[in-house]
Amino acid sequence: MNVYDITDTDNDRVLLTGDIDFVLEFAGILRRCSVDFSILPSIDARDGYEYEMEMEFELSSLGGPAAEEYGEYADFVIQDLREHLNVFSHIVDLSITSHTDHRVAVEVAASLNPAATVFVSVLNTTATEFGMFTNTAQRVIGVGLAPSVMSTLTAMDMSAGLNTEPHHIERAKELLGRLGYAVEVVQDRVGLVQMRVLAMLINEAAFAVMEGLATPEDIDKAMMLGVNYPKGLLAWADEIGIGIITLILDGLRREYEQERYRPCVLLKQMMRAGWAGKSTGRGFYVYES
Repeated sequence: MNVYDITDTDNDRVLLTGDIDFVLEFAGILRRCSVDFSILPSIDARDGYEYEMEMEFELSSLGGPAAEEYGEYADFVIQDLREHLNVFSHIVDLSITSHTDHRVAVEVAASLNPAATVFVSVLNTTATEFGMFTNTAQRVIGVGLAPSVMSTLTAMDMSAGLNTEPHHIERAKELLGRLGYAVEVVQDRVGLVQMRVLAMLINEAAFAVMEGLATPEDIDKAMMLGVNYPKGLLAWADEIGIGIITLILDGLRREYEQERYRPCVLLKQMMRAGWAGKSTGRGFYVYES
């Protein structure tokens, strides 16, 4: 029987995987808080099956991003997982797109680090669902992380899967606390609380724009002055990304099958036009490059 002693938070070591922009932002938070980490490039579905079947851990031969694409964090990228057995206390999957496309990276990393607590961003899934199709059901934790928002939040909601063991919940709280978040454990639902509420408010604001009730500027000013929001809902949508807001709403509609979660047609049209928000130079507002 193997015994793993990784309860000391000073020895936390995090393995990051997922979408590059998302990973880079979280890497900045980890570095600022002096938490040791490494990065595992995402593996696409086709290469993932070959990766899993052949147990070939040399990432350079697969279709994932090259180390250079991680910029200043290129030296943190792992090229061979076999050199990192049982060293990670936490595995964090930051995938915005479908988690089925990223499951192999998490599943293989988790199998090589059988004591690690596994985090997943539950923007369009639940921790329970993700844990079942990655064989991490006993140690999976859902978090409401979203680009741009996670760098400014002081409170973080998290959930445990129905099968998650209690000590993984405590270890998840410890890491998030070390990163400066006040942690609130909520039920395991798509989007959790903060991002679910924010996405629905943004959706309603988008309907108001589409129906000609008010301009984006007027809606944002009304929300900031009327309810003391730190920024307008539609400016917030541009920062997070129109695609991510739509993804959350689609996940909620799939889960609950209720009309109130239907994404506004304007959000879909903006995505079709390439108006994905601040990162592309245009969303509800126009941004100079």
